[in-house]
Formats: sequence, structure tokens, C-alpha cells
Amino acid sequence: MAEAQSRPEGSTALLWTSITVVYAAIMLFPIFWMASMMVKPNDAMFARPTQFLFVPTLEHFSYVLEHGFHWYLLTSFLLCTVSTALVVIIGTPAAYAFARFEMRAKDDLFLFILASRMAPPVCLVIPFYLIFAKVGLLDTFLGLTLAYMTFNLSFYIWVLRSFCRDLPVELEEAAALEGWSKPQIFRRVVFPLLRNGIVATAVLCFIFAWNEFLFAFMLGGRAVQTLPVSIPKLITSQGVRWGEMAVVGMTALLPVLAVVFVLQRHIVRGLTLGAVKG
Repeated sequence: MAEAQSRPEGSTALLWTSITVVYAAIMLFPIFWMASMMVKPNDAMFARPTQFLFVPTLEHFSYVLEHGFHWYLLTSFLLCTVSTALVVIIGTPAAYAFARFEMRAKDDLFLFILASRMAPPVCLVIPFYLIFAKVGLLDTFLGLTLAYMTFNLSFYIWVLRSFCRDLPVELEEAAALEGWSKPQIFRRVVFPLLRNGIVATAVLCFIFAWNEFLFAFMLGGRAVQTLPVSIPKLITSQGVRWGEMAVVGMTALLPVLAVVFVLQRHIVRGLTLGAVKG
């Protein structure tokens, strides 16, 4: 009897495993295809029918390095890292203040902060352009960093505020009874508990900044070019350089995958924080 019951369960598990494998293969197929294009010669790339067996080449990598795309990659990485660090430094105390402290018109102020993220980027980039042109921040690394920080800060505060509200206030009250000040409570009690939520939200902000095109195109100019802005250079008068575009696309994907892989433990814990209430 027990054997008969276990067979349907095993069949169901096998069915769901097969569906998951097929779904993963469909989702990952474009990445595998782009990876093959990185080393596929041009004559094999445009051959019909499609050639799955070919002699690999590194000429696409040589073109990307000769035209300085690695510098665009470095610019993007530094820009996203610095702007995300500023978001964490400024946004963490702000989110905690919105979650714990009573202040005048707190809900209205929080809605104003959230509205800056809800607005379409094209509505914000023109005022940014005019202001930066007046104060001399146009086409500068500092100006683009501040722009990235601005549109990510509201999202960070909004998400981390929910994490702060899920923390047990009794721990902070116990620390206050011990004579700890508010900064001490935040540094020694709240911050360690928020670490996973901070990492998860910061990774999302990093990805948003990494994929940003409009602000980098309008405010960075030729002086500060990020990787997304440099990709249209591969569309030439002779046609699209698909092999080089595949190299740049895979290169743009690797830093994000590396960040998620290294911090996956904190990301999973942060995203599930507060999901189960006891």
C-alpha cells in the first residue's frame, strides 16, 4: 500500500523536475547562443543553414579590446559601485528614521520620496541636464554618480523601510534601558539585523544602475561613457558587428552574476526577511 502511494508522488516529482529543466533550458538558451557567437567566425555566423560546428576565433575579442570597451566596463563598474555605496550610507539611516521616528508630515514626505522613483526617467533627465549644465557637473563622473544615487535612493528607502518595520522593537527598548544612545542602538543592534536586507536591496540598486542608459547618455556625454551607452557603436555603416556585440553583452552580464553569486546567501535571507510571521 505504501509502495503504491509512493509511486504517484515519485512520478509527480519527476514531472515537475522535467518541467523545471525544460523551462531553465528555454530561459538559458539565449545566453548559450550569445556565448557561442563570441567565438563564431563571421562566415559561420551568417551561414544558412545554421552551423553548430565551427572553428573558434578570438577576432571579436581583439576588436573589443582595440576599441577600448574594457574602459567603458571599468567606468560602469566604478560608477555603479560608488553610487550604490552612497545610497546605502544615506538611505539606511533615512529608512530607519521613517520606520521608527514620529515626525511632522511623515507620510507626505515619504510619498514625495517615492514619487521621485515613480516618475518616468525622461521627465527627470531634462531638469538634471539643465541643473548640471549650470553648476558644471555635466559630462563628469561626479554628476553621473549623483544622478544614479538620486533615482536609486528613493527605491532603497522604500524597500528598506519595510525591513526596519519588521524588526522587533523590544530589542531596541532593551538596549535603551541599558543606557545606549540612539546611534549606538542603530550601529550595534539595528544594523546587524538589517544586514541581509541592506545587501539584497543594494544589489537591486546596483543592477538598476548597471542597466541604466538614458541618464548615462544624456548626462555623461563622451567624457563619461558607460557600457550600455557604448554598445550602439557596434552598429556601423557596414552593418551590425554581432560577434563583438555578443562579447560586450556577455561581459556586461558577468559582473552582475558575480555579485549575485558572492552575495547570494545574504540576498536570499534579505528577500525572505519578514515573509513568515510567527
